Amino acid sequence: MVIRIRDLKFSHRPHTPFIDIERLDIDPGVPTALVGGNGSGKTTLLRLIHGLITCQSGQIERPSQSEIAMISQQSRLLRLSSKNNLIVAALLSGRSPISANTIANDWLSKMGLQEQGAQMATSLSGGQQQRLAIARAMVKRPKVLLADEMTASLDAVHTRFVEEILTVFALSTDSGNSQAGTLVFTSHDTNQISRLARRVIRLNQGRIESDEPIS
Repeated sequence: MVIRIRDLKFSHRPHTPFIDIERLDIDPGVPTALVGGNGSGKTTLLRLIHGLITCQSGQIERPSQSEIAMISQQSRLLRLSSKNNLIVAALLSGRSPISANTIANDWLSKMGLQEQGAQMATSLSGGQQQRLAIARAMVKRPKVLLADEMTASLDAVHTRFVEEILTVFALSTDSGNSQAGTLVFTSHDTNQISRLARRVIRLNQGRIESDEPIS
């Protein structure tokens, strides 16, 4: 689904716009990277798109909350086993209990977490928690996936594997959606951006400084 932003303004302080975007459309099938220095507004814009924070003026057109998933640098897992984190996500997305159990096992295997299935999710290592959080987001079968430095805690092998998953989500119908998904992510890794993105939007003090396609 297309994300449409019109006349968006948001500020942490009165009368001082931090995010100020007149017009922005983000299309499915075009993995989009948000780049810029610390404090440029990347994470705040993702949170606005998700609906975690509310814009003070303007409009953001997006799918319902059940069709959006966000992967943050902090995984925010439930205090349940790793497997049950995935089962809950699958049940909330409309799967049957039997299907949810199968899907949870499949994603634990994909992420190399089979042995941690019964382990409390919050006791996993940082990298394991991040892999589980990514799996939980994908289990939801979102139409829009927002990712904030999603691989910062992963090693090179798992980083490339996650990039492959996100490429399938954004560029094909194999993710379980009827169309390619809408992927918006932040990254300080220029190599990752060149591998994954087809569009790069540079933010500076909450405004779009440049917006370029990548061939």
